[in-house]
Amino acid sequence: MKKIAIIGASGIVGRNLIKILNQRRLTDFDFHLYAHSAHESIKIGKRRYGVKPLDAKECVKEGFDYAFLCTREAISSVLAPALVSVGTTVIDQSSYFRKDYPLIIPEINAFDIKGKLLTSPNCSTSAGVMALYRIREKFGLKRIIYTTFQAVSGAGKDGLDDYKVTKSEKLKKLPFVIKNNLIPCIGSLDEKGNSTEENKMIFESRKILHCPHLKVSATCVRVPITIGHSLAINFETKRKASVFEIESLLAGSEGVRFVGDNLPMPKDVRGQDYVIVGRVRKDGQGKNTFSMFVTSDNLRKGASQNAVQIFEELLKREDK
Repeated sequence: MKKIAIIGASGIVGRNLIKILNQRRLTDFDFHLYAHSAHESIKIGKRRYGVKPLDAKECVKEGFDYAFLCTREAISSVLAPALVSVGTTVIDQSSYFRKDYPLIIPEINAFDIKGKLLTSPNCSTSAGVMALYRIREKFGLKRIIYTTFQAVSGAGKDGLDDYKVTKSEKLKKLPFVIKNNLIPCIGSLDEKGNSTEENKMIFESRKILHCPHLKVSATCVRVPITIGHSLAINFETKRKASVFEIESLLAGSEGVRFVGDNLPMPKDVRGQDYVIVGRVRKDGQGKNTFSMFVTSDNLRKGASQNAVQIFEELLKREDK
């Protein structure tokens, strides 16, 4: 029986990952759960597993077949290479290794899966490229402009705790009070004025879509919503396309639900596996320039669900 580690099992991403493993009946494994908070047990399938305190050296000695890292960069940066060195295949959900190791969305670039260290992209990037990948294949892309509206759960459990806070001195994670407010910066700013989150989206979109010179810009905004990231996307294709052709591609895209005349809203996608897309239109600023609106559950396709899909792809390859 394969040994599977879930590190960060008590966090918001780890709990959602376990929920998805249960939903997809991926439970016939020997699971080992780790977290800083280790005073609980979590049910996977028919068994209940105790959550152990994370001791990196002891964790590596276990000799896991697979490990899900639902951890921050500081932990992943040390733990992932150590696990790989003893033969564990690691699926890392932090941003630390995304530049140098395969960055995977199985519906788009499963062919990039290779090696023992695999990474899962940023939650907003995932939604954006899921809506764009078939368009890129058919018509090519010259430019993408993202404007994101990102839920507080993107900042983890502390971000959710800050959702109802009204005094800045009581905040745990967010830099400003979010109630009745928007925060038009996620992360720190670089010398060009781009935020950490914006730079992630720019780099990751190019890498996943295999378009290293694609013009991409992003403005990322934290909004007072608990779950569900949304994106307004303006894009320009290389070849002539019509709204009907774009909509037809979206309707046939794996993992995408095109809603036609209905409005894509985050309240409708919570707990769902798919990315909702709607409001496709020409913007009038160029021959091949379009706009659309996208939303998805940032804790699923934007995080845990994608990691589980990578795991499923690896298991399929073993079966073959």
